[in-house]
Amino acid sequence: MKAMRIHVELWMWLGDQLGEDFQAPSEMRSIKEMEVEEGLTIIHLFDRLASRHPLIREKIFDRESKKFLPNLSVIVTQDGQMVSPFNIEENALKDGYKITVLPLYAGG
Repeated sequence: MKAMRIHVELWMWLGDQLGEDFQAPSEMRSIKEMEVEEGLTIIHLFDRLASRHPLIREKIFDRESKKFLPNLSVIVTQDGQMVSPFNIEENALKDGYKITVLPLYAGG
């Protein structure tokens, strides 16, 4: 299987709390460049991340239901273009994908 490079960016105010696995350019942003195998889905990726990082399990992804927690927005882009949001969690990741997780904001 071919390895692919992806980028995960969490806008969750976790800063450097995720340890050396993630870079923390600011308190609100945690980023990770990683290689994943072909065929991996976002659900599988975040299940793995949540198994290694209790804060991801607590604030982002429920391993039991295999779902992102409510009030989060998951955006996937490739080369600066948004990937269709339909069935995004179940679709296989592609080389160069950037997965951004951020809280939903409302108001004005």
